Amino acid sequence: MPTDPAFVRAMQAVQNAIPGAEADPDRPVYHFRPPANWTNDPNGPFYFQGWHHLFYQFNPFGAQLAHQHWGHARSRDLVNWEHLPIAIWPSAELGETAIFSGGAAFAADGRPRLIYTSIGNRQPEQWLVLPKDEELFLWEKYAKNPVLSQAAHIGGPISQWRDPFMFRHDNSTYMVCGGAGANGRAQVQLYRSESGDLTQWKYLGPIFQSMDRETRNFECPNLFPLDDKWVMIVSPNRACEYWIGDLDIAAMKFLPTAHGIVDPGDAYASNISIDSKGRTILWLWGRTAALSPGQPVTHNEKAWSGVITMPRILSIGPDGYLLERPIPEFETLRGSVLEFPGQALEKPSVIDGAATDCAEIEAVFAGSGTFGLELRRSAGGKPGVVVSIQAGFQGTYLNVGNVRAYVGPAEKYKLHVFLDKRCIEVFANDGLAAVYKWVDAPAPDTGIAVFGQVAPLPKFPEGKPPAGMPDFAAPQPPRLESLKLWPMRGSTFSLDHFHV
Repeated sequence: MPTDPAFVRAMQAVQNAIPGAEADPDRPVYHFRPPANWTNDPNGPFYFQGWHHLFYQFNPFGAQLAHQHWGHARSRDLVNWEHLPIAIWPSAELGETAIFSGGAAFAADGRPRLIYTSIGNRQPEQWLVLPKDEELFLWEKYAKNPVLSQAAHIGGPISQWRDPFMFRHDNSTYMVCGGAGANGRAQVQLYRSESGDLTQWKYLGPIFQSMDRETRNFECPNLFPLDDKWVMIVSPNRACEYWIGDLDIAAMKFLPTAHGIVDPGDAYASNISIDSKGRTILWLWGRTAALSPGQPVTHNEKAWSGVITMPRILSIGPDGYLLERPIPEFETLRGSVLEFPGQALEKPSVIDGAATDCAEIEAVFAGSGTFGLELRRSAGGKPGVVVSIQAGFQGTYLNVGNVRAYVGPAEKYKLHVFLDKRCIEVFANDGLAAVYKWVDAPAPDTGIAVFGQVAPLPKFPEGKPPAGMPDFAAPQPPRLESLKLWPMRGSTFSLDHFHV
């Protein structure tokens, strides 16, 4: 193990916080989380020699954003994890103060490399990290860092330049970084590796920029092929957005044909990996308040904050937009299924025998109006979060708490819900919409109810639709068609390798 005092101090701080984090009944049990303290962006995920490796932004010293390091874990199945020693920490002797986000790529020797944004009392730089051992437990910084600096930008510095992401195309390795151009608009900058060891890079220019004047910065850009198209995902200091289109690197053009929101909830800072099955997997930071209900957000007494959302399989749907589905490997955590019959939804109906704060739920509804699930419900009938479909004359949406995602009309609506203590992920109609949210509910509140309201007919000034608009049929009352619930066991988070 490294003997650097900075590494030893960080590891010991985490180990001291582990008992408090593990004892907290609010803490999610099957979403990935660090051993303790703070996490945010997923960094550099990749699959190598039978293991999924995940790095992540990590504060070893507390449950708030500060002291950025890279944590590290590995998994055989994307469900159960082994925590590994902290992979990258600031080198104070080299002027570093923080390790910002980045990505991973494979060099010509077939082994992975990490590239991250190095922060210090200077302009940001992109630094390379190499593996030191066969199991990839230990990493070391390239002796001649940086591999990219602002000097590469012949037109002048790129402001807020950070978060490299690498991809392969036409036998070359490319990198994109976020930031803002000289015109003050958010841009994605493109670079090409000029060496097999990924130590030399050439700046090619901006491959994409914001389509509105108000967006000043793109964080964590991802550019990758998917189903014969190319996808660009950015984190613009609001919900992550994506574009699907065609890429022409020779002409320095990315031409989008579709645009959407990745997740309108509490998810941010995407990253991408490809597994042994060829699946394109999306990773996101899942924000959590990690507070007792009623406490202000600025007050955090817990020894943890943040999770990584469940890995999502990406594809492009028949309509040309992104589909996001949960990986089926989480079925291994299911307990015995509880099945409940369909019923009319004339009033909220408590599902007897289903009270839980940790479950996978599949519910199918039909009809119009507003209908869905009340989860983490108190004895007095107050839900911690409401998951619903709003199907009416002005469109059809998935609502999770206070956020909304477009779904579109259908004969039936399937809600696939993963409830995990203080967080929830919901997938509607096989990936047409996906939402992650944190849940504000006291530990005793575990009730579940279904509900529905008939959609009111629109009101017209003369009591009938204007000329040319068809008559409206009477709305179909909402109905629960079926409901399945699986209690979920927690994932395994081994600490066997997490030591100094």
